[in-house]
Amino acid sequence: MKPMLAFLLIAVLGNVLYHVGQKSLAPGTNPMTVLMVVYAMAFAFAGLAAPFFRSGNVSWSAQFLAWPVVAVALGVLLIEIGFLLAYRTGGSIQWAGVAVNGLAALLLVPFAIFIFREKFSLLRMVGIALTLSGMTLLTRH
Repeated sequence: MKPMLAFLLIAVLGNVLYHVGQKSLAPGTNPMTVLMVVYAMAFAFAGLAAPFFRSGNVSWSAQFLAWPVVAVALGVLLIEIGFLLAYRTGGSIQWAGVAVNGLAALLLVPFAIFIFREKFSLLRMVGIALTLSGMTLLTRH
């Protein structure tokens, strides 16, 4: 198996655990307290895993104080609180993840093309149309 596919399968497993956990949280808990505990535990897990990953020759400040780190942190917080509150207010575990990821993928297209210089093709346009169609079908009652 190609390493990229193995890593994507790890992300899939994480995504499943994430959504099942989010949907199963007790409804009366403080969302911000839940997030603090979740991230304290994630911090501990990352600390245990850190020795198994090597670092490049990047300075500490370039690794941790750069704007992409702030963007990821804010993005993570918004994802977490968005799903937590959506599930608390009756969001469906069947389609919430697909709808959010599909819409995010569509919003990322301009970034991919104009900032990261990724290629765009007719096949990808068909994929966008299918994503929009699928989201429409998933969100209908």
